[in-house]
Amino acid sequence: MKAIALKSPIDHLVKDYQEHLLNVAGLQPSTCQKWTFFVRLFLNAQYRPKAPRLQLHQLKPGVLLDFVLQQGEHYRPGHLQSLASALRSFCRFLCVSGRHPQDLSAALPAISGQHRKDLPIYLSRAQLRALLEVFDRRTVLGKRDYAMVLCLAGLGLRAGEVARLSLDDVDWREGWLRLAAPKGRRERRLPLPDQAGRALAAYLRSAPPKGATRLLVRTVRNQRAMSRSWLSRRVGAAMARAGLGAPGKRAHLLRRTFATHLVQQGASLKAVADLLGHASLSTTQVYAKVNLPMLRAVAQPWPGEVRP
Repeated sequence: MKAIALKSPIDHLVKDYQEHLLNVAGLQPSTCQKWTFFVRLFLNAQYRPKAPRLQLHQLKPGVLLDFVLQQGEHYRPGHLQSLASALRSFCRFLCVSGRHPQDLSAALPAISGQHRKDLPIYLSRAQLRALLEVFDRRTVLGKRDYAMVLCLAGLGLRAGEVARLSLDDVDWREGWLRLAAPKGRRERRLPLPDQAGRALAAYLRSAPPKGATRLLVRTVRNQRAMSRSWLSRRVGAAMARAGLGAPGKRAHLLRRTFATHLVQQGASLKAVADLLGHASLSTTQVYAKVNLPMLRAVAQPWPGEVRP
């Protein structure tokens, strides 16, 4: 008879933390998966796997900081930033759940990363027009990919959100698009731009869903759902044809393009965050760097400088 492996205290704690991230913090499943990986890494380094109890209330700030410094030998700055974010979140979870008397998140200072100093990479309006021109809209494949790109660049959707779009998500009469939310997050309702709506309608007229499927975006040959990875590669292939870089997974570049253009037109970071579905405004703050008119207005002149 096969023995049933009982879950360890670490397993139970990580499960509770993951449910907190999904249902309370409202984070994307991909972020939850990454943060729980880092938290499990930390817990396995501090406690014996089969320890009957975890003395979480005895956790000290120095232990957290030492762990991050040790991981600096294995991870680049970008990964260390994610690790530190996960541990700060975990510290807040321990405090609010009564497992630790203090919130130790302040023990982990911000980790600098060179990539954060750069402006967000995005397509200019001329480059975006060049991308849209490479699709042969006389074919079903061209109509589908053209519509996908307009959903990414005109609505700021994620690749996975486009891949999951259903006929039931579109209000054609009122011109709205409904995005079903993962657990713990708000459902988003976005205005459907005329160009994107027309592109979707043209694609559906050429390739209406067959059978019981309600998906908008499907493979041409067998009408199956497209994975977000394959969808992103389709975007990369189109960018390569337009002379905008090498092929690859490039869908997120169009989401950044959408956000950057909005900020440059004067949209508030709060409005952009709501459209993108960011759980935290801090995620959107990087786009403040691309609002050049705003930056010029707040920049102070050097002493003796006369502004035009």
